[in-house]
Amino acid sequence: MPAMRPLGYWLKTVDRLIDAQFEAAAADAGLTRRQWQLLNATGHGARTPADLDVALAPFLSGDETSAPDLDVLVRRGLVEHAPDGLGLTAAGRETTQRVQAGAVGQIRERTTGGVSGDDYAHLLTTLEKIARNLGWEDDE
Repeated sequence: MPAMRPLGYWLKTVDRLIDAQFEAAAADAGLTRRQWQLLNATGHGARTPADLDVALAPFLSGDETSAPDLDVLVRRGLVEHAPDGLGLTAAGRETTQRVQAGAVGQIRERTTGGVSGDDYAHLLTTLEKIARNLGWEDDE
C-alpha cells in the first residue's frame, strides 16, 4: 500500500484543481476568475474597493488590488457606482445568477460529491484549526 500523501500535497492539489475549474467556468461566461470573484463579492454586499480587496485577500498577492478588474466590470456595465457604494447592475445580477446556477453550482456539487455534510463541516473545522495553529486570525 502506498504511503499516505501529506497535507500540503492535498491542499496544493485541491487548490490547483479548484482554480482550474473556476477559471474555465468564468472564461465560459466571458470573465476572468478574479472578475467572477468580484461580481460574487459585490452581490454579497461588498460596497467599496477596500471591501472587495478584503473579500479577495486570499487571492491577491502582495500589494495587489482588485481595482483593474473592478474597472473592467464597471466599463462592461456589470458593476456601478451608486450612492451607497458599489453595486451590481441588472446585467451584473443576471450574469452572477446565470454563472452561479450553471457552472459554479456544478463545480461546487462535483467538489463535494460523495462527501457527507458532517464530513465537510469537520474538514472545514479542521482546516481552520490548522490555519489558526499557523498564525491565521479572523481579521485577515
